[in-house]
Amino acid sequence: MGKKIIEKYNLDYPILVAHRGSSFTAPESTAPAIKQAIKSGIDYIELDLQQTQDGELVIFHDTNLLRLTDAKRVFPQRENYDLQNFNLAELKKLNYGSWFNVKNPGRAQADYSNLEILTLSEVLALVNPSKTGVGLALELKSPYLYEEIEETLVKELAAANVLETKNKKPKIIFLSFSPASLKKLAKLRPESPRLLLTKRNFVSPKRWQRWLDLTEEIADGIAPKGHVSFPWYIGAAHKRDLFVLPYVINRSWQLKIMSWFSADGYITDRPKLLANFYDRVQEISESVEELGENIFENKEEKSEQESKNNKKDN
Repeated sequence: MGKKIIEKYNLDYPILVAHRGSSFTAPESTAPAIKQAIKSGIDYIELDLQQTQDGELVIFHDTNLLRLTDAKRVFPQRENYDLQNFNLAELKKLNYGSWFNVKNPGRAQADYSNLEILTLSEVLALVNPSKTGVGLALELKSPYLYEEIEETLVKELAAANVLETKNKKPKIIFLSFSPASLKKLAKLRPESPRLLLTKRNFVSPKRWQRWLDLTEEIADGIAPKGHVSFPWYIGAAHKRDLFVLPYVINRSWQLKIMSWFSADGYITDRPKLLANFYDRVQEISESVEELGENIFENKEEKSEQESKNNKKDN
């Protein structure tokens, strides 16, 4: 039943979504995480949107900068480190990758040590759904903090010519924990599907029905935590013509269980694992080669590879 619902939106079944890019293997929401996710064979890359003090849309999960950046070192005199109190120029001064190397020494890489916070426009240039075939699942993070962020987002997508085409896979999926924000987006850009995110670690059948009541009014699907995605809950959503994308699904055994439960897709930190499970990697590799341009190329990596090749030839 879920497959029929998904196909109404011209989506592949199941929908594979990379949570903040390939955030298991690279610092979340950074250029390397996004590039790795594109290569993996995923359908969508989920990224969190917030707004700077000077009105720029940026990709960042936390409302506070301290977990993921060196904001305290760069701006020691500041009393408040909430992202909304910083302008774009200030955010661009921050180190946005070193934390990953410290936390994950086994996955550390030298080029993760000084990454920048990306703007939405930079991400759109990097991903370009029309070329890569990979869409964006954009989550409005704490939208109540930012006046008219929905309007700003829709205008920026239109300005970048990221528009939906009838009978084609959507380039954009909107996600939010905020029903009010999804309601606005339903009016501003109804052609892009919307997902209501839920936070609860446990949910009663009665509460689940209330969530579905709400979802029917403002969205096309619901994204619950994986461990509350019981088959009878997913079935209840399907009966209302809603699709279900559990998060965050990072292990093979979780994928097997969720597929038995008839989930319509998965949001994961490990997109390559997910794509391999569904044999998507070869498919995306071939489509990327057809583009006729190396959109993933890192100049330093290319130089290093050429050097290795030259040594082999000699």
